[in-house]
Amino acid sequence: MRSLPAKQKGASAIVTIILLAVLGFAVYVGIQYVPQVIESKSIDSILKTIQDEQKTDPIRSAADARTKLVKLLQINEMGDMMDSFTVTERGGVITIAFKYDRQLNLGYKIHPMRYEKSMTLR
Repeated sequence: MRSLPAKQKGASAIVTIILLAVLGFAVYVGIQYVPQVIESKSIDSILKTIQDEQKTDPIRSAADARTKLVKLLQINEMGDMMDSFTVTERGGVITIAFKYDRQLNLGYKIHPMRYEKSMTLR
């Protein structure tokens, strides 16, 4: 009697190469995207801190808000964001707005990412 050939054990070389390519692409994109998410969450945290401090120590002018914001950016080592925000005051309402652009290189195209966040203080 003939014995049947044993079934293949493990993945073939082609499947392994495809899986490694997909994993490599995911890591490549993740290395670029994760720092952008962390930066965005840090700005959210800074705005939340200012909003929480507003309840106990109210900000009375745009200059005070700008000073507090610059201090928090320096504490978080985000000095490169100094040109990315505006503080305006109209009728006693202070508005803090962040606007900045980043790029996500996908290999086959560069995807522009625009981040915009704002907060009003009364």
